[in-house]
Amino acid sequence: MVYKNLRIKNVGFTLAEVLITLGVIGVVAAMTIPTMMTNYAKHRTETKLVKFYSTINQALRLSVAENGTPEGWIISGKTYSYAENVEFLKTYISPYLKHGAYRDCTYAGQIGVCMALFDGGDLWFSIDSQGGDISYIICGIDKLNKDNVTHNMFRFQFSKVSGLGDNVTNSTDFIEPYVYGWDKQREHLIGSQHGCQKGTLQSWYCSKLIEQNGWKIPGDYPW
Repeated sequence: MVYKNLRIKNVGFTLAEVLITLGVIGVVAAMTIPTMMTNYAKHRTETKLVKFYSTINQALRLSVAENGTPEGWIISGKTYSYAENVEFLKTYISPYLKHGAYRDCTYAGQIGVCMALFDGGDLWFSIDSQGGDISYIICGIDKLNKDNVTHNMFRFQFSKVSGLGDNVTNSTDFIEPYVYGWDKQREHLIGSQHGCQKGTLQSWYCSKLIEQNGWKIPGDYPW
């Protein structure tokens, strides 16, 4: 049997249908991709922060094994010059870390030393009569600004006085998130002079805020 004039129905999409579909995909992508990127950035920050915290405390434990506790390293009431900061870092911290070059790195009016890390970040270090301060700066201090400080700068302390007038020295043989002057209230970690907030270079309680949430960035974190 022979069939003539057989027509095959076109089952493809019209141009209008294709454009509508692409438009819907674009809207969905515009709504979801920024959230996905933010979540990825937060997870990356958490991972780097936990790794640094572990690494710096391991370095301190190695140093303590050779040099005794940090309580005996710091001279009470002494004002340390930049050269003395470098010498302290070279004696007690940097021999136990993989690192690059040192450079003068005064930050927010505080004398400090920057030490390049192999993950692309910087370790900022300062020692004074109140104890030792260490900041881990993920992006590198040269790229740090008021808009990205809560993403990138995380401060720690060791052999540090409390800052509350009781003359108690905290963390004499380990490194902990910065809590100088903290009154133990969570709100203080955000709404205070050194609270974790955007628009300031002195958001020094960010590390403690994250640590209190199991080293996960909390929902109310000022990202």
